Amino acid sequence: MAPPLRHATAPAAHAFVLAVAIALAGAVVLGGPGPVRAQEATADVAPDAEAVADVPRVPVGVTASIEPRTATVGDQLTFTVTLTRPPDLQIPFPRVADSVAPFEVRDSLILPPEEIEGGVVETRHYLLAAFETGTLSVPGLAFDYVDADGDTVALATDTLYVVIESVLPDTIPAEEIGPRDIKPPIEFPRRIWPFLVVAATVAAAVLAAYFLRKWWRSRRRQPAEEVEEEPPVPRRAAHVLALERLAELRRDDPIGRGEIPGFYVRVTEILRLYIRDRFSVGAIDMTTSELVPAMWDAAIAAEDVDWTKKTLSHADLTKFAKYLPEAARAREDLDEVEAFVERTRFREAEAETSAPETVALADRDGGDDGGDRSEERDGSTDKDEEAGDVPVR
Repeated sequence: MAPPLRHATAPAAHAFVLAVAIALAGAVVLGGPGPVRAQEATADVAPDAEAVADVPRVPVGVTASIEPRTATVGDQLTFTVTLTRPPDLQIPFPRVADSVAPFEVRDSLILPPEEIEGGVVETRHYLLAAFETGTLSVPGLAFDYVDADGDTVALATDTLYVVIESVLPDTIPAEEIGPRDIKPPIEFPRRIWPFLVVAATVAAAVLAAYFLRKWWRSRRRQPAEEVEEEPPVPRRAAHVLALERLAELRRDDPIGRGEIPGFYVRVTEILRLYIRDRFSVGAIDMTTSELVPAMWDAAIAAEDVDWTKKTLSHADLTKFAKYLPEAARAREDLDEVEAFVERTRFREAEAETSAPETVALADRDGGDDGGDRSEERDGSTDKDEEAGDVPVR
């Protein structure tokens, strides 16, 4: 079976080889320029890739500077930090405010990143100020990042030094800055003549004052001119004044005009003045609660004290508590005040409580003459009572 198979397959294999050869020949004839153009395109692209591969990546670096290097207390200093890195590597900036003590960060300026060949440059400016004197240092700033191999790398700026001078003038010695020491004791002067001069001056002044006073007393004084005194004005009885004031209040008629609070102010003032002049109680300067004990001490009748307390308390409600009684009640209060004055006025019977002793003395001294004088005294009392010129009790 094998030989027939080899005999049958040989013509087919020759036919296949011939077909392939014809196809290749046609491809060469019809598509010859195609490989040439592909080679040209490859030749154009290859140089750009090589150029990109040849661009170097910038290394990571950080620098810092500060200006000026000499300043006074409170001056502003410019602290500049510059970071250079590849474009595909991100490195965070440290917190400067926590890293530059004893300097204080007053302001900051962050510039946008600047692209350079093979990398990026980041720049930040900080305004610093110091309030200590001497040579101060700005510690280095630490930058930590992870490189392409996954390793953690640490970088730091250089430590910078700044001289901070005081604002005090240079002419002040160092020992005079701040509180001064206690001065030493002052030596007592050894010369005695200044004290003798002072003692003599004081003695002369004392003697001059003594003789001047003696001369003033010994000189003849002219008699002073006698001044004729005016006759005393007789005092009017308390009840007479009170009744006149009440009559004037009736004529003025504040109740009819609806001035109820004003009426109670005036009527209580008249009542207090009467109590002061009649019983010698300082009613005008007392409150109602203070006046009642004072009236008890003055031995005023209990019913009069109770009436006074009730009347003044009612008036206080009108004057201070915005209470407005009716006009009829106000007129009744006016009548009661007038009745109180009439009831407690000074009467002749009170003055005659010591009359028996006076009569006995008169009889013992001379009988009819004493009686005449007693009658004459009684008659003058009646006249004073009618005229209202009665001493106030």
